[in-house]
Amino acid sequence: MTIEQAEEYIKLAHSAGLTFNYLLNAPCMNNMEWHEDTHRELLRHLEWLSNAGVDRVTVAIPYLAELIKCQFPHLKLEISTIAHVNSVVRAKLFESLGADSIILHTNVNRDFKLLRAIRDAVKCELGVLTNSLCLYQCPYEYYHNNTLGHASQNYNSLNGFYMDYCVTRCTLERFRDASQFIKSRWIRPEDIPIYEETGIDFFKIAGRAMPSEWIINATAVYSSRQYQGNLGDILYVPNPKIEYAGPTSPSIEITRIGSPPKVYIDNQALEGFIDFFKKQDCLSGCAHCDYCQKTADKVVRLDHPEVDEYISVSKSFLNDLTSSRIFLAKKY
Repeated sequence: MTIEQAEEYIKLAHSAGLTFNYLLNAPCMNNMEWHEDTHRELLRHLEWLSNAGVDRVTVAIPYLAELIKCQFPHLKLEISTIAHVNSVVRAKLFESLGADSIILHTNVNRDFKLLRAIRDAVKCELGVLTNSLCLYQCPYEYYHNNTLGHASQNYNSLNGFYMDYCVTRCTLERFRDASQFIKSRWIRPEDIPIYEETGIDFFKIAGRAMPSEWIINATAVYSSRQYQGNLGDILYVPNPKIEYAGPTSPSIEITRIGSPPKVYIDNQALEGFIDFFKKQDCLSGCAHCDYCQKTADKVVRLDHPEVDEYISVSKSFLNDLTSSRIFLAKKY
């Protein structure tokens, strides 16, 4: 997209009564923010955003939050879910840096005691991500966000090459253990009022990489606060992929993974599902609780032969990575 096209898009958003939120939420800039040339480039970019009429900027790096509030105080500042605001302490810290709004980390979506405590502790707006299928307490998340952040940078030494180890891993975990589809911290459209009563101000829908039709449908469903059908149709997780953003990439030979099998989650059968979590402590583990497993047995439907094939291919892909077979043997 050209600068001119972006500016026209911002104008169209405003003409429709919408505000424009620009994502600048990489978790790491490879320390290039401290290089004078790159720093000045960053300032020029922020100046352009300001002049183009952008209303809000979303960041994950505390330094960027302070820089924006210092030099562009008229821009509203939103803290990304990538910043892992998952406690009262973190919420108060980011508010002290100038946050006008915070998207809380998905891991806290069903911790209502903590949600209320954060609401009581800060005055800024609070939002939650509604439809992520990421693993609960995902051990790959920090690494995943960093690999994405670096791959998106034009000064990356691999020219944007990206190997999706993390999504492959977490997708494999879900199909190995169907209860993970339930443990993920998504929110049913019907449960939006419960979060509003808890003090949540706004709701973010994941899936900006999806086709426009999918985004419009997911938005309409959450706006209507009811859905009869497959909840899996409006939940988002990226498909495992290998991307080549530049002209050169590592020489690799690797198993290719197709799209994951379709999962059906019966939304109507989940009525009242969220009530269990109003008093449950999930941080202590699942050893003495089988609620999500029993729920999965009731509402999750999979094509098991297709799942078995997908698991086999995924394991082969991961074995290529961990055995270093992805790199072609050099011939001398």
